[in-house]
This record gives sequence, C-alpha cells and structure tokens, in this order.
Amino acid sequence: MKNILFFICIIATFQLTAQSILPPVQDWHGKNELLIVKASNPWITPAEQSDFVITPTYDETMTWLKKLADASPLIAMVSIGKSPEGRAINMVIASTDKNVSAAALKKSSKPLLLAQAGIHSGEIDGKDAGMMLLRDIAFGSKKDLIDKVNFLFIPILNVDGHERSSPYNRPNQRGPQNMGWRTNAQNLNLNRDYTKIDTDEIRAVISVINEYDPLLYMDLHVTDGADYQYDITFGGLDGLGYSKSISNWLAKTYKNQADKDLKAAGHIPGQLLFAVNNSDFSKGNVLMTGDPRFSDAYGDARHTASILVENHSLKPYKQRVLGTYILLESTLNILAKEGNSLKESTIADRNKRELKLPMKFKVPQMDANVAFENLSNATIKEQLTVAPDSLKLVGIEAKIVKSKVTNTDYVAWTGKPQTMTIVNYKASEAIDFVVRPKGYYIPVWCNEVIKRLKLHGIKMETLKEPKVVTVEMYRIQDAKFQNESGEILPFEGHMQVSGSAVPETRKETFPAGSVYISTDQTLGDLAMLLLEPKSADSFISWGFFNEIFQRTEYIEGYVMEPTITKMLKDSLELQKEFEDKKASDTVFANDPDAIYIWFYSKTKYYDERYLLYPVGRAL
Repeated sequence: MKNILFFICIIATFQLTAQSILPPVQDWHGKNELLIVKASNPWITPAEQSDFVITPTYDETMTWLKKLADASPLIAMVSIGKSPEGRAINMVIASTDKNVSAAALKKSSKPLLLAQAGIHSGEIDGKDAGMMLLRDIAFGSKKDLIDKVNFLFIPILNVDGHERSSPYNRPNQRGPQNMGWRTNAQNLNLNRDYTKIDTDEIRAVISVINEYDPLLYMDLHVTDGADYQYDITFGGLDGLGYSKSISNWLAKTYKNQADKDLKAAGHIPGQLLFAVNNSDFSKGNVLMTGDPRFSDAYGDARHTASILVENHSLKPYKQRVLGTYILLESTLNILAKEGNSLKESTIADRNKRELKLPMKFKVPQMDANVAFENLSNATIKEQLTVAPDSLKLVGIEAKIVKSKVTNTDYVAWTGKPQTMTIVNYKASEAIDFVVRPKGYYIPVWCNEVIKRLKLHGIKMETLKEPKVVTVEMYRIQDAKFQNESGEILPFEGHMQVSGSAVPETRKETFPAGSVYISTDQTLGDLAMLLLEPKSADSFISWGFFNEIFQRTEYIEGYVMEPTITKMLKDSLELQKEFEDKKASDTVFANDPDAIYIWFYSKTKYYDERYLLYPVGRAL
C-alpha cells in the first residue's frame, strides 16, 4: 500500500509540473466515447478502468490478452520473437477462419491487416485502442469486422522499452501517466532499423511480413512536435515513393474514407505534418518519403501498402486512444470493401521493373542534401520548376517569445484555434538514379550481409562452385565516416559512410558459397536500395564493409625513393602529372607520406582491391 501511495504522489507531482506547463488543451467530446464500457463489464480494459489515466504494464497487457484469447474462438495469440531482455513479443490474431497459421492466412482470399503499436513504447495509444477493439470483436458488436478481413495486431513491439516506464518520460506528451521509453534495451531506435535489421524486434516484424504477407501494414505512433487542432494525422506517401499505385490508393481510396469515419466520431483527422523549420508552420509543411530505415518507407520499398499514424501528443490520452480505435475499425471496413482494388494496385507495383531506380527523393524547392531529421537547418531556395502545393492548416496560434534564459527566440503555443493557408512541400522529385542491373554477386565472406538479405526475404541463388564473371564494381573515393548531421559520431550503433562510387568493369571469381541475387523479383527494388552505395540505407552506408577502407600492405621510403626516380625518368607524362598535382594541391605538395602513397598507388605493388566494394553488378 505504501508503494502505491508513493507512486500516486509521484504522479500527482508530475501532473502539477510537467503536464501543467504544456500548452492549453481544447475540450473534446466525441460519439465514440460510447465505446467505453461500464466498470461492471468483465472485459473492461485496464486503460478504461483508470479512465485513461494509466496504461497497463507488459505483464498486465499479456495476461489480459491471453485471457481474451482463451475465452474467444475468434482470438489467438502467438509469439513472434523475443526481446534482448528475454520478453516474448506477442501478436494477436483475430479471424473467423479455423486455420490461422501463417501459411493459411497468407493464402486466404480475405485481405490481411497488420497493425503494430509501441515501436516507440511511450507512444502507446495503439495498444489500448487495440485491446478495446479486440474485446468488442470477441464479445461486443464488432464481430462483423473480421467476417471479410483477417487482423494481426502487435500490441507492444518495443517490450523492453515499455517496461522502462516512468511518469518522467516524454514530457511533451499529455498522458498516459506511465509512459515507456523511446528506444529498446540496447538504446536502438527500432524505427531506424528496417534496413540494417540489428534488433530482434524488427527482425520479428519483418519475419511476420514475409510469412503472412499482409495487404496493409499500419505503424501507430504519437508526435513529438508542434501544436495544431488535428488529433489523428496519418497517410501514405500521397502518390510519392516507389509504389505509385499503392500510394495513390492510400491517398485517395483509403484516406478519404478514414477521414470521414473519424470526423463522424468527433475527431479532426489530418495529413502527416512536419514543420519545415521544425517548430511552427510559418515556413510551411513538408512531406518527405524518408529512407527505408523507417517502417512506412520500408513498406513502400518492398511494395506493401504501409501507413504511418501520428496521433497528436498534446491531445488527451482518452481522445487519442478512441481516435485510434476508430481508425483501426475504419481500416478493417475499408479493406472489406476495397481490398480487391488494393490487391490490384499491389500486384501492379510488384510487377514493375523500372530500368532506373532513384536512390533518393527531394523537394523541388529545397536543398537536396538536407536530411529529413535536420530540416531545422534547411535553406528554402527560390522556386525552381515546380510550384509547391498549399495546405489549409487547422492550426493553433503560435507566438515568438524571447527566452529569459538563452536570450534567443522560441515558439510558444497559445491554445487559440487558428486556420491558415501554408505552403505544403512534397518530395516529388526522384534523384540519384541507378541503372537496374540483372543482379548482384556477393562473395561468400560477406556472410553477415548475406544473412541479413535473407532475413529481408530476398531470394538468392547460392553458388555450388566458383564462378568467373564479368561484372561492374564500384571503387569508393573520398569516403567520409560521419552521421547525416556531419558529426563524427556513431548513429544507431554504426559509423555511417558516404563517398563517391566510381564504377569499373572487372573479371571476378566468386567462390563457392557466394550468392547471386536477381533484381527480377518482388523485392528487387529493396535489394538495390540495400546494395547500391548511393543509397543512404545500403549496407555499405551503414558500415558493413568498412574493411575495404583499410590498406594492409605498405612500402618503405628507402624502396620508394629509387622507385620514384626510375618512374619519373621513364615517363614524361608522369612527370607532368606529378608537377600538376603539386601545383593544384599545396597540402599534397608538402606531405611526404602523401607523395609516397601517390607514387606507390601507380606501381604494380599497390593493393588493387583497396577501396573496392566487393559486390558485383551483373549487367
């Protein structure tokens, strides 16, 4: 009892400090408040029981869901993996089908929805909404939702971070009182891991995607940023990205109907919102495709319809949870009616084999080199060839206030509703194109990369004996080891690498055990994004090939001096090249070691595989 009272005191203190200094909140009431069951209902969820003040712990959540699954033939729960700290990552299956194995659901003619909550475990709205919806499917009036659709639901993905719960996590979020931590037990952000797949949690999700092949994949989040009136923001890529047919379906068929359902329940839905200046919307909004390290962009790259949901952190927890319930319910209804049209769009995108694939997308009016997560430093250039769209923003008034602490300006939100028309930039311009090769050869010693490509579900052929082939390979020049902000610091457990990839044609021998990956497959585009150095999410960009940047053989000065003398004597062209190099590069001219290495690189003794990216492109 003393411990409970102590926790209540902590919560009360927190409410009087952090929560009370958040911007003013608008009063909200919606029709879907009727979804909350009475306290006497035996299947009341822990969140409902607390009037949405708290969210249940991992153990409480799994115990409740197991009890539901044991009591209803419509609900099953399976483990899809284990976390670094040994907790089961569970998934709930809601279906009227008798056989709910992965193989059976994959073959089923019914559309399959996969929704996950708690990838950032402090953003846990989806878990409590999903528990309510599953309850109503099993024992309420919502059974018909799964008559024509199968539903997979991961209530907590970041289960270890979920248990690092505290009233002092996420001070910019209005409830629940006990919020989990953003990263997992290894301090890795799961929503930056979809390509490199370091974490057990994301490996589990990708395994589900491979085994069940959901028609639609939904990732439920809560925002970190600016204030506005919208409570539920979501969308696909609005006609952008690698899956144009899917993207258009999400922007038109899906979002139009989901918006109607949310509005009818009393919510204010909106598109995804990311302020250009990372504070208010005075410089406009920007919709970026992101790199495939993110869940929705990863789905786009593998041609699976994917939706990123960002509930508004400054809205009350009850409002956010009930809005998520409506969105999940609406999604099931939309798939029941429009699942076939989404299937057609998916097949169309999966059958495309573009001759050239962009490695990046940019906003035509913005600097192409500005990273998505560093938009606060973006320089908006003069309008180029494409005029930006406009957006009627249902916002909240912002004021610029001078800080008494730093003597600089900051944004303060007044809580007053304000509607304005702003610029809505979109990353519509594809850049950094790469010609699609027939396939890729990867040497057997790159076993870690081969293993991860298999985890992605990419099909490959293993060579049973050595094979000599003519391939195009890249030599990486001017490599920089730094994160996207230009800092020489690790990012998500890796030192990122960038450089110039210079192609060269070579005859190579790939030993037995090496693999060949054809790009003529559903995941061919994903294979290119993982293997092309121009891609910010390629394995070489994440530092999986750093060994190529190390020279292991050298030559001494007493050998180089006579060698250089003879080289210059034998070649007038080399003499001129050397003099030009010194004249144009004073640092080089005054660095004896650099001069030795320059001449050494022009001898037959130099390591001809230095800086050579070992993956071969079959043309």
